[in-house]
Amino acid sequence: MSLAHRYDQMRNKSLALLVLSFACAFLSGCGEERSPKNDAIVVGIGTNPTQLDPRLSQDAISSKVQRFIFSRLISNDHEGRIVLELAEKWERPTPLVHRFELKRGVRFHNGEALTSSDVKYTFDSIRDPSLASPRAAGLNELARIETPTPHSVVFHLKEPSASFAESLMIGILPKSAREAGSRFARKPVGTGPFEFVEFTPDVRITLKAFPGHFAGKPAFERLIFRILPEETIRVLELESGGVDFLQNAFSPDILPRFIKNKRLKIRKRLGTNFTYIGFNMSDPILSKLEVRRAIAHAIDRRPIVRFIHKGLVQEADSLLPPDHWAHRKGLPDYAHRPELAMRLLDAAGYPDPDGPGPEPRFTLVYKTSQNELGRRIATVLGHQLARVGIKMKIRSYEWGTFFGDIRNGNFQLYSLTWVGISDPDIYRYIFHSRFIPPAGLNRGLYKNARIDTLLEKARQPIAPEARARIYGEVQRILGRELPYINLWHSVNVAVFDRRISGYRVFPDADFISLAKATLSPAARR
Repeated sequence: MSLAHRYDQMRNKSLALLVLSFACAFLSGCGEERSPKNDAIVVGIGTNPTQLDPRLSQDAISSKVQRFIFSRLISNDHEGRIVLELAEKWERPTPLVHRFELKRGVRFHNGEALTSSDVKYTFDSIRDPSLASPRAAGLNELARIETPTPHSVVFHLKEPSASFAESLMIGILPKSAREAGSRFARKPVGTGPFEFVEFTPDVRITLKAFPGHFAGKPAFERLIFRILPEETIRVLELESGGVDFLQNAFSPDILPRFIKNKRLKIRKRLGTNFTYIGFNMSDPILSKLEVRRAIAHAIDRRPIVRFIHKGLVQEADSLLPPDHWAHRKGLPDYAHRPELAMRLLDAAGYPDPDGPGPEPRFTLVYKTSQNELGRRIATVLGHQLARVGIKMKIRSYEWGTFFGDIRNGNFQLYSLTWVGISDPDIYRYIFHSRFIPPAGLNRGLYKNARIDTLLEKARQPIAPEARARIYGEVQRILGRELPYINLWHSVNVAVFDRRISGYRVFPDADFISLAKATLSPAARR
């Protein structure tokens, strides 16, 4: 099937959506029953969160929901700058000491007062091997935590770390969570602007405004996340009022339809999210550099960017966006060159068995979620690889199963998106040989002693210019060895009822700005 024919199918799908929307207008049972109250913002999401305990989660949806339940010592604002959250003062008297003074009067949703003991418990529990927290790797440089007063907490490091602040951006739990054990994730308690009410898997997560929030009670009573795996349903629910807010949860070809809808607002912002194809470096086929390079040259990102993403992504040559302070210019370029891809496959020992015939050189399994956009992209990638003699079997799974396979190394090829990249120390968690799971996020089992050395050096408290040079070399080596194929950086797009005011799109696609949003009287339901 040609690309043009597939794009015609996409347009036909949009027409079908339009017909369905008329049907919803006349069917009282379409979607969820409307709330008679006037106090809620309803957010549409495509998957269940995998974990509501911030110490244990790794996926983006879990993080987005947690941000409303839990507060952090420090966080990033809408410009990506580090700001104080639960802390009112942050001092670094020496390279090995971080001292925080906590805000007074902060309370958890269960009424307990926040103290330095809660902060210490949170980070000590992350370091406890029995918890098996994926966040533990970020605290390897932490020696001990002291609590000299109920509102003072001091972090002592074993060695200087230029990126330790990033490791502190974790929701703070009450120390009483120790007694709750694994039950805590089923009824999480934090100091965030909203309290947890209920989570019905595959249906909804309901939060209610916390009247005792230290920054003031939110302007509306409830924040509801409706779990709607099907894009068609998410779109129809937004248009019919069953959902008030979507962000990055729809295909780009739907956007023109939203633009024409006078009831909706649209906000866009180039983000820090990075989409890539990951390789299992222990696989006998993919462990060969020529094969990885051949796949990179066989892929043509341009039609995907233009026709599927509608220009709402920017091609990437690195995890870091081009305006990031540590991004290196002149990185290896893997332009679409199918002839070169076929020569590389020949050199790797995989000649085409029947020339231009139907027999493939070899077969690879590509895993993705059931996200419709991801499946469409996978189909295009499969056609592109077939042109150089690689057969790609696409396997799509519901999010929990798919993400579980990636975390457990059960894959050959897959595609995912890193969300909210800020400090380049993320390279250490992803590519340092010490951080192979469960110790970290090196899921592809990549090993390179030079990369290890560079990433350790970059964590030292050196000038930003020196760190940028080191990370530039890291990017150059990774660009040559290709443990990832860099695809694109996303433009974050939020579409919401125009009676919602005050929402700002964050570069990391966080939803937390909703906590400060307001609803005009017309939005009251």
